[in-house]
Amino acid sequence: MRKIDVNAMIGMYVKQDLAIQGAQSFLEAMAFHQIEKAVVYHADARFYNPIQGNEKLLRLAKQHDCLIPCFILSPHYKYSGGWEALEQQLQREDIRFAKLYPSLHGYSLNDAHTDAMFEIALRQNMTMLLSAGELTDAAGGAESFVRLCRDYPNVNIVLVEALYRRNMSLYGYLEQFENMHIEFSTLNNWLAYEEAVRLFGSKRLLFGSNMPFNSPGPAITMLSYSDLSHEDRDNIACLNAERLISGGGDRSAVQ
Repeated sequence: MRKIDVNAMIGMYVKQDLAIQGAQSFLEAMAFHQIEKAVVYHADARFYNPIQGNEKLLRLAKQHDCLIPCFILSPHYKYSGGWEALEQQLQREDIRFAKLYPSLHGYSLNDAHTDAMFEIALRQNMTMLLSAGELTDAAGGAESFVRLCRDYPNVNIVLVEALYRRNMSLYGYLEQFENMHIEFSTLNNWLAYEEAVRLFGSKRLLFGSNMPFNSPGPAITMLSYSDLSHEDRDNIACLNAERLISGGGDRSAVQ
């Protein structure tokens, strides 16, 4: 089974399950688990400085074809060189994926910064990744996230790192928004894939590992031994990711 990982982090970090200390050990983990390609962001971009971390990521991606760069976007770019310079770089480097960490980087899903980044994603036909833990505001609601889904129907969105207790809200998003995709690395419910495919088909479900915070083994096992057709399993393991990498998606998947 070919596998493309849509959610992994490269770079040094201390709180992790896998003993990955750099690019080489990350590549070795990919090879060991037979992961063909990985959509990766850099630890420095998430935890220290998005601009510097993204530059490190670009250098690594240019050395290794199996790494697909995912930029961490934030208001750092607006107050450094401006949104226009960021967009020019994204276009020049053909960046297909971006990830947001609003609470970590000091903004919200409901402000002008986020809209500016989604407007760029719309123009550049990029896929936006969001951690399920970043969806709620201080009051515990997800209205800002729902607004983004509604206001940007032509921007593909991937929810990552969703816990099993969130599956009902995830189903609601899949039902309401055709641009919604779900990555299953931490959604380890019993028969999770089988139920989601029964309800929504397989075209918007994605394989991810959440390396190095999790070992890829459980996510691979859950998909490999799922009671799905070969077509559905291949969609989840690699084909849906390939469509996003090429700038496409499936907007006819809502049943």
